[in-house]
Amino acid sequence: MRKKFYFLLFAIVMSFAASAQRFEYQLGLKGALGFDWPVVDNDDVSGRENGLCYKYGLTGVYYFGESYGITSGFNIIGSEYSFKVSNIESKYKTTYCQIPVLLKMRTDNFAEKFRLMGEIGYGFDILVKGEYKLIDEKQASPYRDVCSSFIVHLGLEMEVLNRSVLQFIVGYDTIFSSMMTMKNDNIKMSNLCFELGFLF
Repeated sequence: MRKKFYFLLFAIVMSFAASAQRFEYQLGLKGALGFDWPVVDNDDVSGRENGLCYKYGLTGVYYFGESYGITSGFNIIGSEYSFKVSNIESKYKTTYCQIPVLLKMRTDNFAEKFRLMGEIGYGFDILVKGEYKLIDEKQASPYRDVCSSFIVHLGLEMEVLNRSVLQFIVGYDTIFSSMMTMKNDNIKMSNLCFELGFLF
């Protein structure tokens, strides 16, 4: 599983690196911090504690018009949260590799160097590492290997160094398929992050 995961990352990096030589492509890096919260289908859940979330990765954009494009790449996403079921505390910690496919929309330039932008689309989430503790005792991993996400980004772009772009983004990301293999635990997760990106 890990060999396939690293091969996939390598293929994505090489693909974007090659295509970035053409003008209609831009390749870049991004990082983000925020918070996440679980959504649990269980009436006995109490004491929910939101956790911290971080993201970093490679991003690439193909523009098929002045104001429209397709964004993809990969994000490493780390999440941590906990809650209680019947007063028994469960702690969750996960790391996913997310491959997003997003429709990007942006305005024309204003104040010479600025644009408003938005992105919306799908994320394919591959589990890299998952930890689960029940009353502080580590349990066998109950996580699914893959999940699906709905992603929305709103932000501001600033042109720097001729055609490079600095991005300031507020991102909402929700895993809408269950993260767990256990039938009785239908857990989904959402996060809200503040992202900083740079496109070359």
